[in-house]
Amino acid sequence: MIRNGARPADCQVYSQTTPLARNAPAAERPRLCRAVVIFRSRRGMMICISNACHQALYCPQPAGERSMTEGNTIGVVGLGNMGLPIALNLVKGGYPVAGLEIDQGRWETAEGLTYVADAAAALARTDTLLLSLPDGKVVQAFLAGLLELSLPDAVTVIDTSTIGPKTSQEISRQLAGTPLRYLDSPVSGGVHGAQAGTLAVMCAGSRALYDRVHPALATFSANQFFIGPEPGQAQVLKILNNFLSATALAASSEALLFGQAHGLELTQMCDVINVSTGMNTATLDKIPRQVASGEYNTGFSNSLMYKDISLYLERCQELGTPGRISQTVVDLWGAFTTLSPQSDATNIFRYVDQTL
Repeated sequence: MIRNGARPADCQVYSQTTPLARNAPAAERPRLCRAVVIFRSRRGMMICISNACHQALYCPQPAGERSMTEGNTIGVVGLGNMGLPIALNLVKGGYPVAGLEIDQGRWETAEGLTYVADAAAALARTDTLLLSLPDGKVVQAFLAGLLELSLPDAVTVIDTSTIGPKTSQEISRQLAGTPLRYLDSPVSGGVHGAQAGTLAVMCAGSRALYDRVHPALATFSANQFFIGPEPGQAQVLKILNNFLSATALAASSEALLFGQAHGLELTQMCDVINVSTGMNTATLDKIPRQVASGEYNTGFSNSLMYKDISLYLERCQELGTPGRISQTVVDLWGAFTTLSPQSDATNIFRYVDQTL
């Protein structure tokens, strides 16, 4: 037991304040900073609780698991709307990136990225791969290809794709006993969050593996959560979050169109709603920034939204959980996707307007 805030000289601060404390005036932070504070040492982890770190518990790190540090190369597979800004933030955070884009037509020139032609070339540079791929079939095909290669003793796979819990569980079973160590790690926050480095990352799988890659995750996200020990648990949280997001965007579109029909102005309605009980991500961000401005360009397609909420509804049906609202939402987005599959998701506002 270590007291009075003491810590070994080789420890580095790993996480130290809650968002409440970070956003508070400087004079208030000491009072609010009653959060878990983690220092990472070469010998393991030391967890300190309370604002002054009065008590700490030393927790040895599992043998063979070393924390990723700046300078460790990471292979990023999928350099699309999400993968490219994630890769660039890794570079900014001190991690060299070997970038692999399966669709070579989407390759872009980005300072700090080393582009590689295939997975074998990526693995010649690193034993850690981060996937940002469109769906479960693409992820499974890529991992199946990896298993055909001559692999190092251990390859860490951080899968940020939204693939649903069932596929994530299947992948975990398929990779058992192989060198591939799989961390279910979907992200939320959209293209803007990926560019700003403010994503939320939800992880499920080995806690030791999560602890190892956490410093890298923090380069492109503001919040990192360990959801549980079973791959698929993070996917559950991701698809329920996207169901709520899709529902909020569709319902807000209908409500605001109702207001416009009564002569109310769109931006003013959002201003009022955002200090009232109807506030949601659509009224806070998507409608003011994308719809009111006429941009309709979040970088997240209608078909991806439909894919994500369909995963949610399928899971509801498999488990027998309530799904009446989700069925209605999926039907709405499905009709829109059939009409315009690659349209930006914020165009649901126009679609609802046209079908009222």
